[in-house]
Order: sequence, then structure tokens, then C-alpha cells
Amino acid sequence: MSSIDETLAPRALSGVDFKSLKSPLTPEEFFVLSRVDGSMTVAQLCSVSGLGRARTLECIENLWKNGLIELPGQTSPAPLADTSSAASSASSASEADQDPGEELSEAILTRFPVAMDDFAFDRELLEQSVELDDDFKREVVFVYAQLDEVDYYGLLGVSADCGRRELRSAYFSMSKRYHPDRFFRKVLGDYGMRIEKIFQRITRAYQTLSNRTKRAEYDRLLEQGRQPVGTPPQASTPLSQRSEPIEEVSSDRKREMAFQLLVRRGDAHLERDDVAAALREFRKALTLKRDHALALRVAKNLKESGEHLDDAVAFARAAHKIEASSVDALRILGELYIMKQSPSDAIYHLERALELRPDDADILAHLHQLRA
Repeated sequence: MSSIDETLAPRALSGVDFKSLKSPLTPEEFFVLSRVDGSMTVAQLCSVSGLGRARTLECIENLWKNGLIELPGQTSPAPLADTSSAASSASSASEADQDPGEELSEAILTRFPVAMDDFAFDRELLEQSVELDDDFKREVVFVYAQLDEVDYYGLLGVSADCGRRELRSAYFSMSKRYHPDRFFRKVLGDYGMRIEKIFQRITRAYQTLSNRTKRAEYDRLLEQGRQPVGTPPQASTPLSQRSEPIEEVSSDRKREMAFQLLVRRGDAHLERDDVAAALREFRKALTLKRDHALALRVAKNLKESGEHLDDAVAFARAAHKIEASSVDALRILGELYIMKQSPSDAIYHLERALELRPDDADILAHLHQLRA
């Protein structure tokens, strides 16, 4: 790390396939990656990570070598994972930094067995309050429901005899459309899981079709009808070459550990009465995991303290968005708006809470006082 200027501010890169890394990230590396925001310098990351300067520098170096972050003015070393062509194309795709557009959406929706006009949508799901436009919500529901009904070629929108260039172009168009980075810090509700699964299937499709051996095996199994479409070939592929979900499980476990680490750091800040620092940790934790209990706990503690009411409202809203049927989140929002002297907002949220829990004495008492 002596060659890296600690005054530089690392920036997280998009379009990275975590499963292709030569060695999986440690919980500490996931944690440091979660703190990289493009504004904090290397030196600042060392001071706030709680991991110590040496360990933080080691984590930053590993993230840099794995191609997960960039350091302005520093030439990145050769990546530890064999992703040079994919990373290069992903970089050029991300530089455009523009949404995929309606034309791609129309192309996607014609590849599936059931047509959009004949598809039975879950009306309740479509009415979820999330930060996605209505057309994309319908697309996500439609695509996710038919993932196991379309083969890898159909999913990527390429012919069975497509070349590597066409395959790569189709993959980057689709992966950009569903990449988690597009939805960073957005409220997604039940759509988050669906988008993630679609992205994972797109990645798996490309990994299979871009590998000559795996593609030949996949084609053979499709011809024989031995393999359900949409699932990775496993019948005769050696264990070392299989795309088992063990990497996904491992990544999820590390993400959970990083989440728990952030929560513990937030709680430690609270014990020292450093509320602002605690809230930063809790917000970071919620970007890793949409945890209703954590958001609700923070909102309740802030309400009881009588301070940071705007932050309390934000966390209570987050809890409600994570779990729309949360009476406690609605009740806390109502009580917070009472404290903020906004009776109309208080009545609105308390009435919604009462619809879900008609016999709640506290909610009834609050509404009675507000209407008096």
C-alpha cells in the first residue's frame, strides 16, 4: 500500500461479478466496501473503520486488486479474478450511465412463453409503494415469474448460434438493466429480491454460454430435454466447474456479518452518546440489509429521546416501506408527527394504523385527542 496516496478518495465500481473473484471477500472487506462513497479518503476510511489502519489498508488494497474500487490517478493492477474482458465491457457500458430505455424493454418482453397481454399480474404486488416506475414494475414481475420457462438464449435475447461479441453485447445490456447498483438506496419492497434473482440468472446465463465447454453441455441437455430451461447444467459437469449457489450463500453470509458489524458499531456510538455517528452506521447497515426491526428500533429510540425527530421520521418511514403492514411503524410515525406539531400527518398515519389494528387503545386515544 505504500504506492497508494492516502489522500485519494476510492470509488466503488459497478458491473462487478462477485462470484468470479479468485477468493471471496471477507466480512471486513465487505464492511470497508460499504463505506466507500467516493468522498472519503483512504486516510479517513482508516480512521472510521474501527479495524485499525493496517487492516483497513489491506482491505482497500484487496478491493482495488479485485477491481471492486478505483483510486483516482492510480493504475489498477491486474485483477485477481479472470474478468478482464467482462470488466472492460462493463466499464464502457457504465460510462454511458444511462437507463436502458423502452426499446430494450419491448425486446425483453417478447422472449417469454406467456405474452404480456395474457399474463396474470398480482395486483397487490403492482400496487406496492416502491421507487420504480410502473412499466418497470410490470416487467420485473413478468420476467421473474417466467425465469424457469425460458432458456439462457431466450433470456439474453440471442440466437442459439450467436457469437461471443453478440453474446457479450446482449449480456451487458441486460445486466446493466438489472444491476443492483442501479437501485442503490432505493425502496424496492418485494421487487428487490426479484431484481436480484433476475440479475443472478442473467449472469449465470452469460457464464454458461460464454464458456465453450459449458455451452456445449447446456446445448446437449436442452436437446435431450433432460434439463429444465433456466437452470445451470449440472448433470455431468465436474464439481469444480459447476455454478452452484454456494458462492451466493457465502456472499449473503458475509453481507449479513457486515450488517451485524455496522449495527454493533452504531450501538457502540449510542452508548457514547454520539447519535450522529450512530445514525450513519445504521443507515449504512440498512443499505446492506432492509431490516424492519432495526429501522423500527432506531425510530423508537429517537422518538423516546425527543431529539433528531426528522431522522426518527426517516427511519420510521423506512420501517414502513420495508413492511407495509407494520402497525408499529405507522403508530410511531403518527406519534412523531404529533411531536412535530403536524396534526394532519399524525391523523393520516394513525388512521392507517387503526385500520390494521382496530382495538389498539393507544392509537384510539391519540386520535381522540387530535380530533378534540
